[in-house]
Order: sequence, then C-alpha cells, then structure tokens
Amino acid sequence: MTDKTEATQREEGRTRFVHLAFTRDPNGPVLKKNEGPRGVRTPNGLIWGHTLDEFVHIPRVPSIPQYITTWSRSMLKDLDEHYDEVEPMYDWPIVPPRIVRPWPVLSLPRDHPAQTDPPIGAIDEGCELEHSDFMCYALRDDAVPDRKAETSVHRVPRRCPIESSQGCTGRFLVTEDTDARRDMDGRPYHYLWCQHFHALLQGKGEEERRHLRHQAMVEMPANMIVGDDTGVHILTPLPPRYFANGEANQTLNKPPMTMREMTLSVQERLDRREDKKVELSDPSVAEAINAISALDVVPHAANEGFSEARISASSESNQPTASEPEAEKVDMFSAEGLPKLEEFIPDAFFPDTLIVHDPDRRTQHEQPSDKPVTFRRVRYPPVNGKQLASSDAGPDVASAPDPVAPASEERVAHLYLKKKNRLGEGHHSFVYRAPLTLPAPLSAHSPTGQVTVAAKLAYPHCTAHALLHNEARAYAAFPVHAQQEYCGYNIVPPCHDPVPVGPVVPKFYGFYLPVGEDGEIIDAYAREGAQHKKCYEGKCTVPWVSPILLIEECGEPVRPAKFTVDQRTECFSLVLRLHELQIVQGSFYVRNILIQPGPLAVPPKLRTMDNPSFRIIDFGRAQVLRDMLKLADEEQARLAPVRKQQREKEKGGTETEEEQKKAEEVDERLREEARQRVLGAMRRALYEEEKQAREQLHVEDFGF
Repeated sequence: MTDKTEATQREEGRTRFVHLAFTRDPNGPVLKKNEGPRGVRTPNGLIWGHTLDEFVHIPRVPSIPQYITTWSRSMLKDLDEHYDEVEPMYDWPIVPPRIVRPWPVLSLPRDHPAQTDPPIGAIDEGCELEHSDFMCYALRDDAVPDRKAETSVHRVPRRCPIESSQGCTGRFLVTEDTDARRDMDGRPYHYLWCQHFHALLQGKGEEERRHLRHQAMVEMPANMIVGDDTGVHILTPLPPRYFANGEANQTLNKPPMTMREMTLSVQERLDRREDKKVELSDPSVAEAINAISALDVVPHAANEGFSEARISASSESNQPTASEPEAEKVDMFSAEGLPKLEEFIPDAFFPDTLIVHDPDRRTQHEQPSDKPVTFRRVRYPPVNGKQLASSDAGPDVASAPDPVAPASEERVAHLYLKKKNRLGEGHHSFVYRAPLTLPAPLSAHSPTGQVTVAAKLAYPHCTAHALLHNEARAYAAFPVHAQQEYCGYNIVPPCHDPVPVGPVVPKFYGFYLPVGEDGEIIDAYAREGAQHKKCYEGKCTVPWVSPILLIEECGEPVRPAKFTVDQRTECFSLVLRLHELQIVQGSFYVRNILIQPGPLAVPPKLRTMDNPSFRIIDFGRAQVLRDMLKLADEEQARLAPVRKQQREKEKGGTETEEEQKKAEEVDERLREEARQRVLGAMRRALYEEEKQAREQLHVEDFGF
C-alpha cells in the first residue's frame, strides 16, 4: 500500500480522509459495485473502520488504478488478495464496532434484578479497555441512590465474554460463608471463576493458564489478590462480609487514577506492574502468601489506580440529595443543576404512566392549576414486527395508537412543565426543558434525583396535533442504532471521506396522551381528526389537550457558515444515513439540525465544540417508505372487492372461475403499479431533500 497523506491534505485541508491506496493483484477480479465483501460493519450496514488507517482506496479494475472505491481493512481481509502483506502494517487486531456510552447520569442499586449489562452508571473508558476481553466496568461511585454523591469510580467485574448467551452474570462469582468452597489448605475462596472461564482454563498449559488468570485479576477492586484455577482469595483488605466482628469496612482513600492511566491497555498495565517492586508491609499478608502454593498473586495496586479511580464529574455530582433536609426547599420545576438524560431508559423502568405537573397549563388542560394531570404512554402499531412512521401528517390517514400494556407493577414517572423552561418553538409546537422523575428505584445523580428531557407539545390547532402524532410515528420507526454512537468511522456514500458514527436522531422517551376521569385514554385527534381533513394549517383552533413527546435534548441549531470541512461532511452524512433508512425528514432546514459540545462520553464540563455532536430533529412531516407501501397495499385491498362488485353488477351475476383468475391478475397488476408509484415518489422526495440539505449546509456537489 502507498500513503498519499500530503497530497490529500494539500488538496482538501481536512483532517479525516483516506490516505492509503491498496495495490491490486494484476490478475485479480473486477470488483463490482455493491458486491464487495461485507467485512466488519456497523448495524446501519455501512462500511466501517476502527481508525482512519483502516480505510483504503482500492481499484475496481486492477489495470485501471484511477477507477477506485473505498474499502475497509476487514473487507481487504475477506477479499484475501495478498492480505498477508498488509496485516503486518497494523499493530492492532480487527475489532467489531462497539456502542460508545454517554456519560452516565442514571443510577440504580447494583444488586437490583433489573440491572443491565453494561450496568447502569458504567463509564465509557475508551476502546483500549472496552474492547478487552478482561476488564471491569468503572461505575460512578454515586451510582447507588442511597449513598451521598461522590466523584469516585467503583470497579465491578464485567460479564464473562465467553458463552455469554448462556446468561453468565460475571467472571467472578461471590461465595457465601456458609457454603464457601475451600482450597487444599481449607481457606474459603472469596470469588470463584464462572463455569465459562473455568472451562477456558482447562486443557491449557500452566504458563498460559497463569497468564489468563493474571489478566482476569488485574482490575479486581482489591489490593492483594491470589488465585488458582478454582477461584480467588482477597488477602487485604478483606470485604466487609468477611470481618469476624461483622462490622463494615470503610472506603479506603486511594490516589486518583489519571486519564492516561485509565486508557492504558491491559498489557501496558501488566508491564507496569511487573516493573514495580512488591512490598508486603503486613506480616500476616506475607505469611498468608507463603502458606499458599501454586497461586497467582496480584499485589497492592493503589498507587497504580487499578482498584478505584477519581474522575472529574459534572457539576451536579456535589449537590445534596433529596433525602437531606435541604431537599424540602428544592424547586421540582427548576431545571438548574439537573443533568440532561442522554442514556436510554431501561425497559424495566420505561414509564407507563406520566404524572404531569402543569400549573401554567402548557398542555391546555382544564384541571385546577395545582392538580397534576395523568398521561399514559401509547405507541403506533408495528408492521411486520417493526414500528413504522406515517407517510402523511393529515388526519385522513390517522390511526389510533395502542396503549402500552402496563407491567406487573405500574411504572410511574413525574414530569414538571413550566413556561419559564421553554427551549424553543416552531410553527406547530413548543419545546420545554422539563425535569423528569423516573420510576423508583431508578434515579439520577442530581439534587432531586431528576433528569431533564425535551418535552414537545402541540399548539391548539388541529394540524399541530396531526404533526405531533406523525412525529411520534416517526420516532417509533427509528431503529435503535440510529439513536446511538459507535466507535470508529463510516463511509457514507456519496461522501468520499470517513465520518464519525454518531447518532442521527435524539433518543426517544415515549409518546403520552391524557387520561380521563374514567381511566381511559383521551385521543381527541383519532376521534375527531377526520372532521378536520381540509383544515388549513394553523387556522383551526381546537380545545384538545396536547399530547407529550419526550426526547433527548441535543443542543442548539447549527450555523453551517462556521463549520470546518470535516464538520460539514459529518453533518451532511446524517442526512444520507437517514435516507439509507428510506425515511424523509420532510422539512430540512438548519433550524432542524442541532449541535452540542462533545464527546458525550465525558462529563459535560469537559466537552468542547472541537468534538461536536449533531442530531436531526422535527419529524412532523416525515415519510417512511415501508409505511407508504403499506398504505398503498391497504388501499388496493380495499378497492379490490369494490371492483369485483362493480363487475358482477355489470354482468348481472357471479364471475366464472376463469373470470375470477383474470380479475386477480388485474388486481395484482394494479397493486404493483401502486407500489411503483410509491417508490417513484420516495425517490423524488429523497432527491429533493438531499438537494435541499446541500443548500442548507453549504455542501458543494463534489469535494465532500
């Protein structure tokens, strides 16, 4: 391969570009468009590389080096065209893309049965650690709601990566005093290896088993560890459960871990430990180690920061908790000091019921101002198992959403709306920064345990309600990967250069409709929308209580004139990725593209506009191809019996078998023609929106 870095920089002045060119085998095959090897890709199906160095320009025809396309390193490996000469250029393995977690603000007791993997509160520590098979998650130490907020980090073992489909809950299994397994000297193990790790050790040589055990123990949250093929002993300090007098041990004060130390690879950490002299100041510990044979010993790690780390947390971490006396004075409507919710709400705690405190009547309700209003979560029905968005915001295609079946225990959240917390307004809706109290015991790192979300409410116009309902359909249609960030870069045609794999749209936290005194959902739009089929936008006022759409708050509208060339390409790529989903936003203006400081994996106060995060918003006029096709099929299914009745009426009797067969062929032809019209309409809509995006973002037709 050859490097063309200098020529590319001089030509385009960008920092993210493909600078390697792959030399083809003269006898190699012609590489057809869209028929190359898949390689390793993100869930969106686009070409992916872990670093910029993993992208190459490769000639489609070996004899025409100018006729090139862009491939990834993993695609080259699948092609297997003298790849053995390329592999030595890389000193890191091919890894799969991974989800980059935002800075955690949610908290949940670590032993809660609904705890997730990764656990709630886990900090994203970067690919060097996150791609390691042997690691521990770093949790914010205030991840437990009943503890006072701190900025320290507690490490817990990661779930076993081997045979994880069998439900392994962790490489280390805690043993109880009553039935603890013991070593040959009768000492109880504090932790046992899980069955999968134990199986991994079997059949290995002694040196390899020792290496595997050592790797697995490197990040255990204790100072002195010894282990064998069965389990692990923690010599000092012992966990609270092993104190003879039953008294709990206090948290030790240990030196902080630097950001550089946190990003060290496992091998670097092992190398650093081997360079350190182990000093055993406690004679009892030395005696214990001498008494144990054939064990691996992991020494005191406090000075290296392996057991506990301290990371600069966001400003909300040092506030009093709701359990303290000052909590009575806290204004639950105030968004000041509350963290934005940037994580997904776990399914086990996704609110079914939303108690809305709305003294300013932002939802147009008629209750007494001091009485909260109850809303219920609804969703639009899936098509073929997938949630779809509507192709039209008009009342003539409105369908009533389905109430979400309540869980065994109703999950209730509280939303606090206040006029002073307005984030913005559009032609059809207001958006508020709204404090949200999540269903217990899920909480957040804030004075009141609240987070903030963006709450979107409709104007009191029939078309505004139609648009908000359609936006709910659109958000229900987005795949999860469109709301997540992944490590590495994508190639998003027709963009030639790699772009980060950021989220395309905000995270969706539910669509809620008001509930009447009888406990039934009030969907005025579904009930009366058809009567407003011909209403002009904004001219028809209705007394309906507004639905509430909850989404992630994602910043301010972009200013494309201030973009760098990399930012312009990245922002434009979001439109193209949206179109890859066969979804049209429908109102593409710069006011509907948001930007905020990043990266989102670090605390808010450490984020800068040097690493911005973008989102596309406002899907009130969105169109989804699958839904458009569904509507066309349903319309043809409705018309088929009408045509049959018309034919029988003209004939004066029933159709013969041959006539029915011909009629079915006609129906199928008309159905296919209707589908082709829909496909043509979508192609035109995609083309027009891409053209509009170029104008809004100042993107030239070429050179991006």
